[in-house]
Amino acid sequence: MKHLYGVETKEELTKYQKFVERIQPRLDEYLKFLQTEYEVRDLPRTILWTGKEAATSLISDIPVPAYTNEYRVVMTPDIEAWRSLYLKQLEGIENQKENEAARQSIKEYYLKELSENHIMQILGHELAHHSEWFLEDFDSALSDGIWFEEGMVEYISRRYFLTEEEFEQEAFYNQQLVNLLKEKYGTHSLEEFGQATYEGDYASIFFEYWRSFLAVKKVIEDYNGNIRKVFHSYHEWHEKNNGQTLVEWFQVCI
Repeated sequence: MKHLYGVETKEELTKYQKFVERIQPRLDEYLKFLQTEYEVRDLPRTILWTGKEAATSLISDIPVPAYTNEYRVVMTPDIEAWRSLYLKQLEGIENQKENEAARQSIKEYYLKELSENHIMQILGHELAHHSEWFLEDFDSALSDGIWFEEGMVEYISRRYFLTEEEFEQEAFYNQQLVNLLKEKYGTHSLEEFGQATYEGDYASIFFEYWRSFLAVKKVIEDYNGNIRKVFHSYHEWHEKNNGQTLVEWFQVCI
């Protein structure tokens, strides 16, 4: 893959180029890992590194500045932009005075604990979408079971790029956020994850991602950590086509 830059200043270009030079060895190893372990055969042609505003308002109107298709990944490596986005989740619980301690703890987590590992994980999430093991392709509309793909690529990339402590810490705060945001955003089925998800605010968008990750994490634990068996079951569900949703098939309760 080639690296392209959509920047407004020389300083921004230099910053992003230095970031890419620094992470290139890790990225190369991850791509080999995806090709070997998850049958990623056709990668995007380029990664377009750009700022949050350009990613979400100039190049596309997708509200989260990391997304992919068969041609390119668009991604901002700016950790401050990601901190700002994650902190917007707290707007969904700002009037819950009884949860102020949890809210403050989440705020401290995003302000102090995000690292370059987390930025690599976000990029890893987008690249893992290109696994041939997923049923949908990039020309298909989002449909039943998309929560599984989103949760799985989040799991795969977190396991690869985060330390064990970071992985568990992230899962802990995801669960806290789901518990706190549930009152506002409801307990609807994971099967409702789709295009409409991106029409909500940031808290509602991340609510769906964290629910999906936690659901996949639980499914993998139920299969004793064997991700290949989970994928085998996923394909079995698709082949049987017996009217069950994927949530029902995996008996997910999130």
